[in-house]
Amino acid sequence: MSTRNMAAAPPVSLEEYAALPKHPRYELVRGVLVEQMVASEEHEYTGSLVNWRMAEHVFPNQLGRVYLSNRGYVTGPDSPATSRMPDVSFVSNARLAQPDLAGMLYDGAPDLAVEILSESNTASEIARKIREYLDAGGRAVWVIDIDARTLTVHTSDAPPLVLTDADSVDGGDYLPGFTCAVADMLPARSG
Repeated sequence: MSTRNMAAAPPVSLEEYAALPKHPRYELVRGVLVEQMVASEEHEYTGSLVNWRMAEHVFPNQLGRVYLSNRGYVTGPDSPATSRMPDVSFVSNARLAQPDLAGMLYDGAPDLAVEILSESNTASEIARKIREYLDAGGRAVWVIDIDARTLTVHTSDAPPLVLTDADSVDGGDYLPGFTCAVADMLPARSG
């Protein structure tokens, strides 16, 4: 499917968005399909590390589910709609009980959204995503900068907390009992 002519096309509805094939990967931003760039190997590997570390804690403790991309969350108003797909997300059991759309879209943000910075990301785009996740009921957003080797924790009730690969991150009240060294969620330094 080709990307629509954004100037002439009517807004895409959530139902139309949910019916799209999963590849290529799109987010829906105010009714406009935005194709997501193919992630680098390092980006995908980092997502896998984060997913693994979170799943090691979430599944044995029966806290909910951890998803590695391709899970859509409706973070904007109904018309025109916005749906985001974080690189990794955690949805608590309480949130899992809420209805979804076509088995693909959750109404609202995940409890925890993880965004891994790519070369194509702009600061304003990431700031907008953080705000959307938190405004849509998300409890926290982690932004990982592989190059800077940082993980920044964003919540609605505190200023951003920047952690380095020498620090550990905990799941606060949104991912109870979770703790992990930031370095364990980043690719090993080369050289």
